[in-house]
Amino acid sequence: MFNPKAIAIIGATPKEGKAGYSILKNLLKFKGKLYPINPKYSEIFGIKCYKSILDVDDNIDLAIIVVPNVVVPQVLEECGKKGVKYVVIISAGFSEVGNVELENKVRDILEKYNIRAIGPNCFGLINAHINLNATFSKVFPERGNISLISQSGAVIDAILDILPLLNIGVSKVVSLGNKIDIQESDILEILKDDEETRVIGIYLESLKDKNFLKVAKEVAKKKPIIVLKAGKSEAGKRAAKSHTGALAGENELYEAIFKQCGFIITETFEEFVDALHVFSTQPEMRGNKVGIITNAGGFGVLAADASESYNLELPEFSVKEELKEVLKNANISNPLDIIGDATPERYEKVVKIVMKDKNMDGYLIILTPQEMTKPLEVAEKLVRVEKVKPLVTSFIGGVSVKGAKSFLRKHGIPSYITPENGVKALSNLYKFYKLKMREENEEEIKEVLEEFLNIKEENKEEIRELIKKGDEYSIKKLLSLYNFPVPRGYIVESEEEAEEVAKKLGRVVLKALNVYHKTDVGAVIIDPEDVREAYKNLAEKFGNKILIEEYIDERGVELIFGGNRNLYPLFLVGLGGIFTEVLKDVSLAIPPVDRNYIREMLNELKGSKLLKGYRGIEVDLDYLIDLLFKLSIFFYIHDEIREIDLNPILAYKDGAKILDAKIVRGE
Repeated sequence: MFNPKAIAIIGATPKEGKAGYSILKNLLKFKGKLYPINPKYSEIFGIKCYKSILDVDDNIDLAIIVVPNVVVPQVLEECGKKGVKYVVIISAGFSEVGNVELENKVRDILEKYNIRAIGPNCFGLINAHINLNATFSKVFPERGNISLISQSGAVIDAILDILPLLNIGVSKVVSLGNKIDIQESDILEILKDDEETRVIGIYLESLKDKNFLKVAKEVAKKKPIIVLKAGKSEAGKRAAKSHTGALAGENELYEAIFKQCGFIITETFEEFVDALHVFSTQPEMRGNKVGIITNAGGFGVLAADASESYNLELPEFSVKEELKEVLKNANISNPLDIIGDATPERYEKVVKIVMKDKNMDGYLIILTPQEMTKPLEVAEKLVRVEKVKPLVTSFIGGVSVKGAKSFLRKHGIPSYITPENGVKALSNLYKFYKLKMREENEEEIKEVLEEFLNIKEENKEEIRELIKKGDEYSIKKLLSLYNFPVPRGYIVESEEEAEEVAKKLGRVVLKALNVYHKTDVGAVIIDPEDVREAYKNLAEKFGNKILIEEYIDERGVELIFGGNRNLYPLFLVGLGGIFTEVLKDVSLAIPPVDRNYIREMLNELKGSKLLKGYRGIEVDLDYLIDLLFKLSIFFYIHDEIREIDLNPILAYKDGAKILDAKIVRGE
């Protein structure tokens, strides 16, 4: 697909302004064979034009289809008969406008002839290293090391227009459109071992690719993958039945996938382009220690603030004595203010010295256009310095630094308009190195997985019945089959039974069954003085079957474990109890993950300090991590559970207890 010898352009035209014109024009630089197909013309651009692909007396590796949507099925039939194995369907007017029936017809033909297809409704594909530009872009990109995968052709076109300003080029570019066949994971498989690709950018609106997580995790260990996800608004999307439903929607699923894959997640188009730039030009950053050089103290302070926000450290310089020789009476600190009258020579000497500093992993060089400053000359000096670690710049200003920034970018040094952008870029470099070094303990996952699958098989009939009943008592019985810690409890149907059970358990909690948000509707009574009266009150409102459990009298922290199933199973852990949806302090992941990943998830919580001991509250953190790890495996193997909500889980000094449990059954 990316290395064809012969290409057919079905719908090629000499009429300017048409996609078939632009694509054929862009393909004129391609060194292979071109076969325009259009019954209206005998030649286009001096190249023989054929009425049908079936008239071509040659093997066609790739067909670019640019015909009206209703003609696409006929064209695909002809491609199938011709033995074409790869097509790019540029044509629009399918499911994106509600024409699902026509798209399904196209899919059936693709399957019939075993044709792999990109599109429909797409921008095309590029392999810049062989001058293959099968898009209708006005820009013919330079060869480079960035590969792009996008649902949106317009986003690709905008990036292609920006990259020449940054003096960087592309390797492979694919616009996937409606993704009728070829998905993101198919392209990632190609790029994984592609020597011409150093960094991958993905613009994503939706995902229907079940292989994505597995493939993307493998690729991200080798190459940085930068992702920009659009369509995050959740307004009016959901009327949640449970805490998990409210906290783990579609966007949260994507964030969990990206985080687990080891992606660099960007929030804006600007940040996306910045990240592509820095990863395509800079070496690995193997630590989070940054040296900042500036000719303006105020911007040094702003950079220091940003460094703290992005978890970068600003250690002392180890080359202070050498710096003092150049800066005389200056205060040698980090950020290092080399004063507003800094000459190009001073910048060069200082950067040469700090580049050898063993305390630093990366550098941000700030320049503001003061009266004595010569931005272009500074840029020329910086380009000459031998760079063994990542170096980015922030030349702050407009007209007076425009030429200098352009010069820096031309010579492989990113230059940003603000110091914060420079700090963020360095932060992303370090983040990728950290993610790449992360190792998953597959053995511990496998061990628990096998144990739980055996329990599931040995108790399959009982498990089926417990899930079918689906009330809290049954779910806790199900959990206890896997040795999860749940309070002792019984179903009672009278005041007498309630009183009898309470004598056995001591202090108790009474609950109505199958009620969400029990506290809100008065469906739970904790540690009542009169058990008979408590039972009577609940039975009158919610029916005579009441769950009575032992009261867990421990000081601890309330957490939530939740899970739901969409494209992938997704689970969350976070601070629980009645304020779960108010605080929204949760972390999400796709199971299975190991215990270390669970530990990282807990560390991400704003309330993580509570778990490490706070005002007399102690938590057995190792026990809690093991519990959450095993719960994630439990949810992973039970695909008949569509949604699970364990809230609260009370974690305390000597263990934990799952105090409330509910599920929603799936198919």
